[in-house]
Amino acid sequence: MGMFSLLVPVLLVAVFVTRGDAVRCWTCSSDLNPYCNDPFIPSHVDNSGLFRLENCDANTGASYPYLTSSKSACKKQKKFVGGQLVVSRGCTWKRQDDYSNQCPTSSNGHNEVTSFCETCDFDVCNGATTYGVTLALILAPLGLLLFK
Repeated sequence: MGMFSLLVPVLLVAVFVTRGDAVRCWTCSSDLNPYCNDPFIPSHVDNSGLFRLENCDANTGASYPYLTSSKSACKKQKKFVGGQLVVSRGCTWKRQDDYSNQCPTSSNGHNEVTSFCETCDFDVCNGATTYGVTLALILAPLGLLLFK
């Protein structure tokens, strides 16, 4: 019984702890692929390169201003381009000490208006809203209660 009380938290930590700076992000744009729009439908992945999972390594952000202290993150952005709503998902780079979910500042073109932009730093987090982490945090104490 005591073994299970120790085993469950160790397994949960092993599942949710990530190593390294690389994160895998969905990369697509709804103006090129309608499946990138909301609601996001990852089961419709195609091989055209317009919709894919990309390894976003912090070291690939060579033109990013904070290269020496950057971390990779996923981004989901909604913007109006010429009056049309475009949802884009992809990689971005942030300062290591930036723990917010705000997108790094970028300049929009004359006919672009950003209405929503957020970042996250775990695999495939820029897809559809997921309840995985929240559900695991809720079920972990319940699991511990069951093994008492």
